[in-house]
Amino acid sequence: MKLLRNSSLVVGVCLSTSLAQAQTSRGTGPEEIIVAANRVEQSIGTVLAATTVIDKDSIRRSSAQNLAELLAGVPGMQFSPAGGLGAQTSLFLRGTESDHTLILVDGVQMTTSTGPAGRLEFIPLDQIERVEIVRGPRSSVYGSEAIGGVLNIITKPQVGEDFNGSLKMMAGTQNSSDANLGLQGRVGNTALSLNASRQQTDGIDFSERGSADDDGYENDSYSLSLAHQFGERFSLSSSYSSFDARSDYDDGVVNTDSQQFSMTLKAALSDNWDSSLIMERFEEDNADAGSFGLTNSASENRRLSWQNNYSFDAGNLLSFGVDRQEQELRYATFGALQTDTSRDNDGVYGVYIHEGAALDFTLSLRNDDNERFGNHSTGSVAIGRDLTDSVRAWVSYGTAFKAPNLIDLYVDFPAFFFFANPDLNPETAESIELGLQASALGASWQLNIFRNDIDDLIATDASFTSLANIQQARIDGLEATVSTTLSGWGLDAAFTLLDHENRSTGVGLLRRPEQTLSINLARDFGVLDLTLNLLAQGEHLDIDPVSFGNSKVGGFGVLNVIAGYQLSEDFELRLRIGNLLDKDYQVVDGFNTQDRTAQLSLNYQF
Repeated sequence: MKLLRNSSLVVGVCLSTSLAQAQTSRGTGPEEIIVAANRVEQSIGTVLAATTVIDKDSIRRSSAQNLAELLAGVPGMQFSPAGGLGAQTSLFLRGTESDHTLILVDGVQMTTSTGPAGRLEFIPLDQIERVEIVRGPRSSVYGSEAIGGVLNIITKPQVGEDFNGSLKMMAGTQNSSDANLGLQGRVGNTALSLNASRQQTDGIDFSERGSADDDGYENDSYSLSLAHQFGERFSLSSSYSSFDARSDYDDGVVNTDSQQFSMTLKAALSDNWDSSLIMERFEEDNADAGSFGLTNSASENRRLSWQNNYSFDAGNLLSFGVDRQEQELRYATFGALQTDTSRDNDGVYGVYIHEGAALDFTLSLRNDDNERFGNHSTGSVAIGRDLTDSVRAWVSYGTAFKAPNLIDLYVDFPAFFFFANPDLNPETAESIELGLQASALGASWQLNIFRNDIDDLIATDASFTSLANIQQARIDGLEATVSTTLSGWGLDAAFTLLDHENRSTGVGLLRRPEQTLSINLARDFGVLDLTLNLLAQGEHLDIDPVSFGNSKVGGFGVLNVIAGYQLSEDFELRLRIGNLLDKDYQVVDGFNTQDRTAQLSLNYQF
């Protein structure tokens, strides 16, 4: 296998150069907490999964314009934007399909019922406090969608005792601007936070075809969170976030209004047992006015969960719960006929986490009872061990699934002789992974090798008039990351190597480069900080936008420069020059990307 032939070379390069970003080994560095892996708080060094956490300070220092720019350097994360800011952006996590990643905002599932994953291009960075990424299957914890992994976006800040806030003003090329105001504080046992922002740009010409004009983008967003402590044992927290975005594209415009709401009532039933009742709601209204007319879609996801965490002792935790999800879609476009609008899903799950002196393991099991296709069970097991004080290894096996979306099930297009299939089964996956992380020679490094077999993929059937579960895919992957400091410079890099195949056709998967490399070089010079960021990808297969036959998109390397200057204790200037060398490249065949850009921002903390 090509992947295994290259593995020894990759490991040797990473160990000799000591360049990449890795999760901290247990017992080294400050403790970082992650929730997304198993729906409970865990130290990132003890989680038996490939994880990454990006905090608020890292987001600020990156000066990234959108979520894809921020996450592009994370191992296993591959994005395909069909244009500039505001363009539809697909995420292929570890080479899986664009709807195989579970996307959460404050724990609320924001995947739409229309097919693709949540609109990552519209989620404003100004609202985000931290991002948690878990790579690998998590359906045994969450249910559908989590074949490639979980992306949890958190907008709720940690509120201190004092009232404080922040103000950001940004201006840049292409007449781009960004204004953000954040306020937070505490009154007695009640914590409040508010964030509001507006982003706009004239943009670039997205496509090589169609009208030769710039495609603009604007986004108004808000977030609000509240938490109150009732004595020692009860607490209530809630969060609300929304964005109202308009994105132009050649010969069309998309207006998207999205809202996410969650409320959690938590009770400490005993010193060892806490229980939470969680209500979640996601709504998205989308109006796409293109050359073929107007397409309206309204998606709604509602979930009610009861979650329990019971600690037997310091090294043994059982998390279990039930949830009910209701999904609804109303879809209208020329030539479409919708036969049904909703479905329900009831799930029950359990996660057992053991951390011992000799061995750690995590077991999880879940059963989903779906109104459309009946019962579906998933499970995972992971076993880890500290080989030395600075070396840790683990192995895991897990299954996952993706339920058919409501368009595939219920929306016919009789004018085009194409019909939905209400008898579709879930897409299923089986994954095995080996992880190794260590601290050695002044560096932290991590290696993950995995295989993911995906069956029953939904595709057009042999008659080209409907859909069926007829395709299979195999994805082998390697992720190598290392982080170190040399002569005062922080050096971080991540390398991803994929070997993938559509086993039904014998060809590779579309828009998944086999090699991706990210390198960060950063240093503080007193009041000045400087960062150089390189993102490089190999060539990949695609679809020709004119002939609709197979095509190939060339590889590229893009260099970004970010500088910050602390004017005073409260004021900071940040300058970002994107695509410094003005590289002309494409990620999606026929769609343009940003040339050299510059953004200057003023940040004020009070």
